[in-house]
Amino acid sequence: MAIKELLVSDNAAITEISQWQRQREDIISRLFSTIGTLPVPRNTRHIEIIQEEKRQDYARRKIRYVVGDGDRVMAYLLIPNHLKPPAPAVVAMHQTVASGKDEVVGLDGCKDFAYGHELARRGYVVLAPDYLTAGERIYPGEESFESAPFYEQYPDWSMVGKNIEDSTAAVDVLHTLDYVDKDRIGAIGHSHGGHNVVFAMALDERIKAGVSNCGMSVFSEEEERLEWSLEDGYIYIPALRKYFLEDKDPPFDINEIAALIAPRPFLNISSYFDVAYGNQEFLAEVGVQMYQVYRLYGKQNAFSYFMHGNDHSFPQYSRALAYEWLDRFLRLRFVRGISG
Repeated sequence: MAIKELLVSDNAAITEISQWQRQREDIISRLFSTIGTLPVPRNTRHIEIIQEEKRQDYARRKIRYVVGDGDRVMAYLLIPNHLKPPAPAVVAMHQTVASGKDEVVGLDGCKDFAYGHELARRGYVVLAPDYLTAGERIYPGEESFESAPFYEQYPDWSMVGKNIEDSTAAVDVLHTLDYVDKDRIGAIGHSHGGHNVVFAMALDERIKAGVSNCGMSVFSEEEERLEWSLEDGYIYIPALRKYFLEDKDPPFDINEIAALIAPRPFLNISSYFDVAYGNQEFLAEVGVQMYQVYRLYGKQNAFSYFMHGNDHSFPQYSRALAYEWLDRFLRLRFVRGISG
């Protein structure tokens, strides 16, 4: 297998946006044929505040809302104390950690992953939901990140498909808040949250800017690609397993999904070696391909790609870059008239 060329179709180079639009439609079709389609309408509803705590820089509300056929989502909503509406907002997506949203808001786990807390202190409205199988959405009697009950209920869907819907539902919630600027909603995540950012931004254009940290990979090159389609535990996409076991090209690859984000602002941060994925040096080539897609739109300045040697981490220097990136497209260009 080899990394799929983004700007090639039927062995011919894509040089026009109209050609790329047809390529986009094909990628989306191949994606949904693999991850499955939504079996019930998302229908985000019944948003309610469970509790609220006043902090030095922001109010932290625990909220609950319902999606799909009665699935209850628990989330934290962080509202800066000196908010000037309409304000920018960010969906903060957690990594593979049992406490889910708690780590993102600084209540548990490693402080390097408390980017929701840090962004709220920076002036953003932050929504940090639990994704299914983590936090307060672990199935009764099961360990965290055990997906078997999900597949018993939805045998023709996938956890990636469900995560996309839950990310989109989070944007739905932000759209109900009159103090949030609907044109300044972003997304950020590490690891599990990082590829959730990629998939969510690819399919929900209401997310105007985003940062994925340690979430990018390419199936064709990844040493640990079977982690995307295990036999048990947390199974991202069951349909991929047969392709990986037979060493065949899967119907889609992650760089193709990431390319769907263009021309909206997107920053990818990855490590040259990542314990979760193995060797990631090939991602340098993926960055070049992504840049070429943005160049096709004439939006090269809306794309950035940073690689480091710090393994599967989100150190302070990377978070500083991430926050400045979000500021540039969700705050400063409105305040100072900077062009996106």
